Amino acid sequence: MNEITTILNNFLVDTKASAALILNGKGKLITSLNLDYSDSIAAMSAAILSMSEKFLIDLEKGALKQLYLKSSDGVVVGNKISGSNFVIVFSKEGSNLGLLMHSTDELSAELSKNSLLK
Repeated sequence: MNEITTILNNFLVDTKASAALILNGKGKLITSLNLDYSDSIAAMSAAILSMSEKFLIDLEKGALKQLYLKSSDGVVVGNKISGSNFVIVFSKEGSNLGLLMHSTDELSAELSKNSLLK
């Protein structure tokens, strides 16, 4: 297990999130844990993130840092790592949303120190 995968795995254990992936700004999967069809999910996530970034820029509301989606089956939190890299976290539990969002932000800061994600 490489350093990035170890960091992601520890995050999933600590937060009880169910899955995670890291992608670059072009939708290319860097790594994932506990997801089927990771490449497709990375590509779809990149489209959502790109549109969200453009939306914020057009409204002059700053740059996208974190994105939250809620479904009937859980939550998805996306967080910018650095440059155009993002980490996406999936959780079946939305009850500790604030903690999950804060922990995802901290995860991004930790991942940004890795030379492969700068």
